[in-house]
Amino acid sequence: MEKETQTAFVNRVMGLNFKSTQGKYSYCNDETKQVLFSLDTTNVDHDVILDPSWSSKGYSHSIKHINKVIEEGYDLLVFKKQTKTNRAGITSNVGFEHNVEKRILQDVGGGVYKAIQKDSYFPEELIESGKRFFEGSKKTVLVNAYERNQEARNACIEAFGYQCAVCTFDFEKKYGVRGKEFIHVHHVIPMSEVREEYEVNPKTDLIPVCPNCHAMLHRGGHTITPDSLRQLILES
Repeated sequence: MEKETQTAFVNRVMGLNFKSTQGKYSYCNDETKQVLFSLDTTNVDHDVILDPSWSSKGYSHSIKHINKVIEEGYDLLVFKKQTKTNRAGITSNVGFEHNVEKRILQDVGGGVYKAIQKDSYFPEELIESGKRFFEGSKKTVLVNAYERNQEARNACIEAFGYQCAVCTFDFEKKYGVRGKEFIHVHHVIPMSEVREEYEVNPKTDLIPVCPNCHAMLHRGGHTITPDSLRQLILES
C-alpha cells in the first residue's frame, strides 16, 4: 500500500484539493468552518503554530486562518509533524502523524500563537496572564471577562475564604506562609454555556477550588459540577 503524503492527508481530512502543501503552515475549509495547522514537534515550544520569525509568506497566509478562529469561531485543528534543518538553514519535513486533534487557540502576544490542549486550559484561572484564548463556536474567551476580573474574584474569596469548596484543601495549613492566600476561582456555569456578557454574582456563580479539583472539573473539555466531583471523591 502506498504511503500517504502530507498533501494527500491534508486534502483528505479537510476536503481540499491542494497540489502541494509545501511552504504552508495552515489550511482552511470555509464550508465546515475548520482550520488545520501543522504542529512542528521539533520546535522548542511544541504548542506554537505561528510565529512572525518564520517565513513571512507563510505567516501572512496563516494569520488569515488565525483570524477565522478569532473572529468567526472556526474550529482549530492540528496535526503533528517533524522537520529538520540543514546547514544552509533550509527546513524540510521528515514525517507526520496521521491523526488530527481539536485544540484551543492562545494569543501569546507579539504575533505568536499557540494551539493548546483542552486539559491545559483552565478558563477561570488566567487572571494574571493577560493572554487571550479562542475556542470554536465561542467567538472570544477573554481573560478578565466574567469571573476573571479581580473584583469578582476578591468578592468570591471574601465570601468563601481560601479553602477548596470541593475537597476542603487549605494551602496555608499545608504549606504555611508559602501557601497563604493561594486558591483558584471556578465559574459554576461552564463558560461554553455563556453566550453574552452578564453580571456575575460572586456568591452564587463563583467558588474557590484547589488546582487539582479545578483540573478535574474541566478535564477533557467537559465541565462537571462541583457536587459531581465531590461524589467522585467520596466514591474513590
